[in-house]
Amino acid sequence: MPLGTMKQDRFRFRTLYYISGGIILIHLLFFALALIRDTQPLPDSREYLQAAENLYQEGVLYSDDLSAGIREEAFTRRPPGYPFILGLGLMAGSPLPVLLLQMLLSVLSMSLVYKMFIKNPAFVWLPALFLLMTPAQFIYSNQVMAEIPFQCILVLLLWCIYRYEESGHKIRYIWLANLLLTLGMATKPVLFPFALIWMLLSIFLFVRKPKPLILLALLLPALWIAAYTFRNHSRTGSMQYSSIQTTNLVNYNLRYYIMGAEGREAASQRIDALYESCGAEGTYKLRSKCLEEEARKVFLEHPLSYAWFHLKGSLRFFLDPGRFDLVHFFPGLDSSTSGFLEELNQHGLKGSFALLKQQGLLLAGALALIFLCKVIKLIGFFLYLFGSKKPGMLRWLLFGLVAYLALVTGPLGASRFMLPVELLIIGAAAQGWILCLFQGRQGAATYQES
Repeated sequence: MPLGTMKQDRFRFRTLYYISGGIILIHLLFFALALIRDTQPLPDSREYLQAAENLYQEGVLYSDDLSAGIREEAFTRRPPGYPFILGLGLMAGSPLPVLLLQMLLSVLSMSLVYKMFIKNPAFVWLPALFLLMTPAQFIYSNQVMAEIPFQCILVLLLWCIYRYEESGHKIRYIWLANLLLTLGMATKPVLFPFALIWMLLSIFLFVRKPKPLILLALLLPALWIAAYTFRNHSRTGSMQYSSIQTTNLVNYNLRYYIMGAEGREAASQRIDALYESCGAEGTYKLRSKCLEEEARKVFLEHPLSYAWFHLKGSLRFFLDPGRFDLVHFFPGLDSSTSGFLEELNQHGLKGSFALLKQQGLLLAGALALIFLCKVIKLIGFFLYLFGSKKPGMLRWLLFGLVAYLALVTGPLGASRFMLPVELLIIGAAAQGWILCLFQGRQGAATYQES
């Protein structure tokens, strides 16, 4: 090997080590800030902690205070995956072990993304640059929230499909992927309907390689769904997978839709009236069914209007710069009284720009940079998806997963909800830009697309 090539390779790998060390240092910096900052826990964090406490001390998965009267929806609001992890904190009397574990899971996810998407050490700087413009990754690594463990599960799920293709279709990766899908559903209920898409993918894989074990592996998620929904039925009388679906449909989708059309006060009055009306139903199953049916009735009265409203939320899923994440983690940055999402849904872009004017120069500048980076990442993501003629199971599974999460999130579309697939999008976007700008040019001759 020529001396010049050896020096170049040594420089590239040294750069990789420096970048890896820098990312770990940033994680540690945010970890230190999490220990000293004075912020209130998020409502979701309190529910997870309560669910963990009830699970370990009372043997009951329940995300509210058991002594305050039973609310059936609290039995299914938080699935057991993350409360089970929080047991580490309960045993230690502190959330520090959980935060350290989440930091390790974050680094693991990053390393797997590099393995899947970045083949040439000459380009390791690009996803690292995108990552620096994604503070939510470091913020939620240091929050009692399920986003980082869920993210790691999804990255591992995609990595299994990547290894399945790379290894000559070894079945063990399909079984591992089904196990990860099951863990994902046990961590965040949003993944539950994705099981149908996964079943179609498994059928496609079976058609390509007719091995019965591919379909047999579907027993893992199927058995989990059956066991968990029957458990829910025994607690609430409903086979509903999670009450969070009803909550989001009414408290966010319906509320924000009415708010945009009729204003905040009208939305509050109509939602209160809906809860009062459906609260008269005798059982939890009938109450939740009433809420869902009445919400859908409103949407079906104006299908095109609601479809556009929902689509705007799905687009915001990709572009929201994460103002809430920053001001919650760094309380001193906040200089406004209302939330960005509420202003956007009530007054549209005009309201959001008015809110931005209230921010300090530092926060406004940070949000502008993050937004610009998100646009660049989104373009690179589409370049990765559609800029190559080479077929790839990884590419289409990633497209399906991201599109699914964007659509089901809808009006709630925000930085936090994109975080579980953020690293995958960063890796894909980096590869998309590399293939577009450098493929076939000097410095990328050894680059091979996955």
